[in-house]
Amino acid sequence: MIISMFPVLEELFNVDVAVISLTITLFMIPFSLFHVVTGAMSDAYGRAKVMLLGSSIYCMGSFLASASPVIEVLLASRVIQGVGGSMLLPVAMALIGDIVEPRRLGRAMGGFSMAVTAGVALGPLVGGYMASIHWAYAFILLGLMALLLIPLILAVEVFKRSSTPRAFTVWRGFFKALRNKVVLTSGAIGFLAFVVRMGVYTYVTDALGKPPHEWSTDHIGLLLSLAGFAGLGAGLLAGYLTDKLGRLQTAFVGLAMLFTTFAMLVLPSWPLLMPVIMVMLGFGGTTTFTPLSTLAVEVEPQFRGAASSVYGFLRFMGYALGPPILLAPYAYLGVGGVAFACMALVAASTLALALMRRLALRLTL
Repeated sequence: MIISMFPVLEELFNVDVAVISLTITLFMIPFSLFHVVTGAMSDAYGRAKVMLLGSSIYCMGSFLASASPVIEVLLASRVIQGVGGSMLLPVAMALIGDIVEPRRLGRAMGGFSMAVTAGVALGPLVGGYMASIHWAYAFILLGLMALLLIPLILAVEVFKRSSTPRAFTVWRGFFKALRNKVVLTSGAIGFLAFVVRMGVYTYVTDALGKPPHEWSTDHIGLLLSLAGFAGLGAGLLAGYLTDKLGRLQTAFVGLAMLFTTFAMLVLPSWPLLMPVIMVMLGFGGTTTFTPLSTLAVEVEPQFRGAASSVYGFLRFMGYALGPPILLAPYAYLGVGGVAFACMALVAASTLALALMRRLALRLTL
């Protein structure tokens, strides 16, 4: 949401884009770091308590952001939002695993993917609209949404707490998830899938804005939204395939779509194919993430929150590290270099997925 507000915030606080971009960095750092343990905390203390704490912290950070008189307060509020947000996403995934039966878990995760993708796709549009009225309204809206979560969480009666001593359970669950090969492999594939997605978002759009293409920012923004809306549409289908075709088989389909996407980027006519490429990127990403998320929350039922945290942490590290990882291929070989690097990473992900079949675990894949 905040990216589309950058021009307004730069003018308001009299800072350049380097400073205002810290609103993303300072959100993602605590979001990623706390992500590692918040799911394990929910295993020990209960889903409701952790989600209530996260909603309250996120609400406080959002309202503080809306009242920021100087840039330093806005940046501090983004840190607070990141801490609160880290307590919501992995715990919500674990909660879905708690309440949904295994044969329908894929479809539930598909719906969850749709909700997350909808936020990604609609966030810039909503942020841009709110900023055209008053920039603070965007943060007030986020605060109100977090506030409304509190009575909803209190009304849900499916939260359970382990009888094992609390502090021991948190760390036991965390280290058990770290040792689980399915969780780590799913997280590693999710990491690579986010790296390649961010590579396209960052460097392909950069190339389109420069000669000889010189696409307008509006045109590029519309192009990026295609991936989000395609992923939104793919959620239900990916969930259905996850339940009917199988977790691993559906992930193979998603990776095949991603490989095809990057193969098209190698073609000389790739700028003309960009609408198709972005739709394929959205479909392929959701079709890959949905079965991986399902695996992550079902493989360790007793420590489902911890597994969700470790898996989510690895995924979001791909979001953060994608641009620097693919910087060298882009610098030396342009879009073609990014395409070949992404194809190699998808091939590595496919190999890792194939090796997952050989794991001797008590899980029907």
